[in-house]
Amino acid sequence: MIKALLISIGLMCVSGAAMAADVQYDLQVDGITCPFCVATSEKALKKIEGVKHVTADLETGIISVCADESVVFTDEQLKELFLDKGFTYKSMTKRDGCTISLSEATEQ
Repeated sequence: MIKALLISIGLMCVSGAAMAADVQYDLQVDGITCPFCVATSEKALKKIEGVKHVTADLETGIISVCADESVVFTDEQLKELFLDKGFTYKSMTKRDGCTISLSEATEQ
């Protein structure tokens, strides 16, 4: 009886964690031209609670951020964040779930 109860509680904990959805933000940023630029931006984004992974594509100027669903970016917040780093925030696309693989992402 106790064993069955413990198994049930364990399964509920695991299923609750699996139900927490992630979101991905793809941020178009101008001025990111080198690995140092990427590192500076990643560091600033990782300071935001709930951000899990960050990756950047220098060729396209897109920074992808995987975060838990509690993270909600605003255009004003991102404009200020990137302006402080010397870059120009252009736009944001949000999608449910993350397509960033752990091998290409920098974990927090």
